[in-house]
Amino acid sequence: MSESVDTKRTEFDRAIERFNRLIQDTSDELSIILRGHLLLEEKLTAIVTSAVRNPEYVSKARLSFLSTLFLARSFVGHFNDSACWDAIEKLNSIRNKFAHQIEPAGSDELFAPFFEICERESRWTYVHTLPRGRTKLIGYIGVVWGTLDALLDVVQVCVEHAPSPLTSRSIGQIGTPEHPG
Repeated sequence: MSESVDTKRTEFDRAIERFNRLIQDTSDELSIILRGHLLLEEKLTAIVTSAVRNPEYVSKARLSFLSTLFLARSFVGHFNDSACWDAIEKLNSIRNKFAHQIEPAGSDELFAPFFEICERESRWTYVHTLPRGRTKLIGYIGVVWGTLDALLDVVQVCVEHAPSPLTSRSIGQIGTPEHPG
């Protein structure tokens, strides 16, 4: 195994430990949503900053969560057309309800659309078997987070192997039949 694969595995193991520490230790759904939202935002921002020539301007742009989501998806969405993107949008909607309503609808009603989106994703079957609630919520946020982490790796490989500084157009072409990479 190459050193870079070992390094990547160690980085991912540390990231999983951090994810678990931040999410698993929370007992209430509000904390899970808020922390999960922040962890997903970190990954989305990392995808965007890794894909652009001058990443320092990404933070200066003060992009909203949805702007960051759509920008990240514009760079790497063609690599993964899973329920990940819709699940992130729905989680953002739930987070906004928590943030802007003193008493949002009951959790079953509030989380049902998020669970329905995630349950349609055939690749996440091990989470499907969990009963709806805190554990399933954490599970789905975890698989979405892991999907974003994998997509971040794709962007980093594209940047590393691009013949010139990467633009959004070249990311959009790498991995397509016309430009297999």
